[in-house]
Amino acid sequence: MTGTDRPTAHQKKAPVWVVFLWGLLIGVLGWYSFERTLTHDYVIDDVGIVERNPNAAATASLPALFQKHYWQDTFSTERGHRNFHYRPLTIASYVLVARSLGNGPVPQHLVNVALHIIVSWLMLWVVYAWLQDTLVAGLAGVVFVTHPLHTEVIAMIVGRAELLAALGALSALGLAVAALKLPPERSVWQHWLLAGGAALCLFAGWLAKESSVLFFPLWLLIGWACVPGTGWQRLGALAKRGWRTGIACTVSTAFFWYLHQRIQSGVQIVPIDFAMNPLAYAGRWERWATGLVLLAKYLVMHLWPFPLQVDYSFDSIPLVTTWRDVRLWSATGVLAAAGSLLVVSYRRRSPAWVGLAFLLGSAALFSHFIRPFGFVFAERVMYLPSVGYALAAAVGFRALWNGTASRPWARWLAAGAIALLIGQSAWQTRQESVFYRDSLTAVARSLATGNQRSVWLWQAYGTELLNAGRLDEAVAALERAHAILPLAETCAILAKAHLALGNSDAAREAAQEAVTRDPTWMPYRELFGVILFEVGQLDAAATQFEAALTLVPEDAKLHAQLAVIRQRQGQTSQAIRHYELALRFQPDEPRWWAALGRLHLAAGNPERARFCYRQALEGHPDPALRDAVEQQLKDLDAQRPTFSSPLPH
Repeated sequence: MTGTDRPTAHQKKAPVWVVFLWGLLIGVLGWYSFERTLTHDYVIDDVGIVERNPNAAATASLPALFQKHYWQDTFSTERGHRNFHYRPLTIASYVLVARSLGNGPVPQHLVNVALHIIVSWLMLWVVYAWLQDTLVAGLAGVVFVTHPLHTEVIAMIVGRAELLAALGALSALGLAVAALKLPPERSVWQHWLLAGGAALCLFAGWLAKESSVLFFPLWLLIGWACVPGTGWQRLGALAKRGWRTGIACTVSTAFFWYLHQRIQSGVQIVPIDFAMNPLAYAGRWERWATGLVLLAKYLVMHLWPFPLQVDYSFDSIPLVTTWRDVRLWSATGVLAAAGSLLVVSYRRRSPAWVGLAFLLGSAALFSHFIRPFGFVFAERVMYLPSVGYALAAAVGFRALWNGTASRPWARWLAAGAIALLIGQSAWQTRQESVFYRDSLTAVARSLATGNQRSVWLWQAYGTELLNAGRLDEAVAALERAHAILPLAETCAILAKAHLALGNSDAAREAAQEAVTRDPTWMPYRELFGVILFEVGQLDAAATQFEAALTLVPEDAKLHAQLAVIRQRQGQTSQAIRHYELALRFQPDEPRWWAALGRLHLAAGNPERARFCYRQALEGHPDPALRDAVEQQLKDLDAQRPTFSSPLPH
């Protein structure tokens, strides 16, 4: 078997039932590996992007999603985004699942598992359509569906973006391979039909995530392997067979980027956080040297995916700053070995070279050689690149199988070894998926496996402990994050933990440090103001809320909070003004109407008070507030003077 420029002689097409059996095995192993995730909760980014995102709810408008960016209406994003993403199909998938299968994490996790199995079936289809070898195609699908490196993508609902992007890219690739193999004498419309179908599938992948761009290198590599000849002659043959697909897919890609830029024009992009990726602030030599280490790590984790972690932020992978760094030379050795294997497989015309070249090239794309991303290292981005690893591993298994053809006992031994490796991979993936059952477990496990220098992990761990009510542990974790790299966000969360423990002085100091480190972020000003109010420093609290309002002048909650402070200070007119501003921006809040009514009553304006109380009742208040407001109205009615009607003449 060559699968490159020399077709295998006398190669017989396998019966359909053999391909079906491989597909069945892929489905069973995929389900076994990830079915535990169906009982899991929303994990980390799932909370903001899926659970609390109004754009992902069943009631969201699907057409409107195609006019919004990925992060819109999710987290607090008033000061912009580190990266711009336009992924309307991913968000739309959450909406469709919620509408058809119901709300909650279970249906979303179920769809992730199903999509992973479908992507693995596409892997089977693409490789079989190209090589016409059921063993290689089946093994490639099995290796792909069971690989532990995919755990983050499937176990976290936000991995849907990678799944849909791979679905679009591999669907486009299957049609593109069919177009390459379609005889030239067939009708022109058949060629254009396949090319157009590939373009549509690729466009859908683009709408899910930008990693669909990896369709192009994989298509070109397979195309180069399919056509005969050498050099320019081979390039000309590839162009002759694939120009229609190239044009159609380029047009669909250009249209996506037109939409992307159109939406992006209204979004503020801010620099990448240093804590998330220090490489964005490193010199070119340091970035490229560290990139070699990251590239080698991506390759090694395909062979040895241990330990798996949910984050690799600041200092979890220290930057390479000197050529004496042992990691740099180790990475050079790994890349030299991978390059040698690639050259040997290419010279022997083994299809493994396609997989190795694709894996190396796509992993290099995420190693910051061209530009830094919003992360240092991420397991999730290897979902589509691992198609190359699965192909190369399957070809290697095939070679092992063929090498034992003359010795039956050795062939059975080889089959047992392959089955053992695949079974071990599926079992390990099943175990890894358990650690994504909730955010606290996922973060704690990553810290336990040795990633002790990730400031984000310690901060996330402290946040989850705070949410779980484990306050002392939360403070310890957040102080550990602060010791690694003192960030304003860490200080703010630490202030909340101290406040929950009743440590007012420590909470005030932490909140003040958060404001000092980032005075332009409204939530830090608000938090500092709340803490100052709690300890009775009303003037200082008012100063913080006034400063927060200069940053976000139309924030209704800030106006209401400042109104409470002014009321405590005895400044009734100022309190009335801020309640009125709050209700201008959020007119359906009954508590504010009731408070404003009490202020007007104290100021001697009973008619204004009566109006406010009636507005409060129209806002559907809770029973206690309703009873209090109704009693106030009764008292006002009782105090209203009565006048006798004049007698008619």
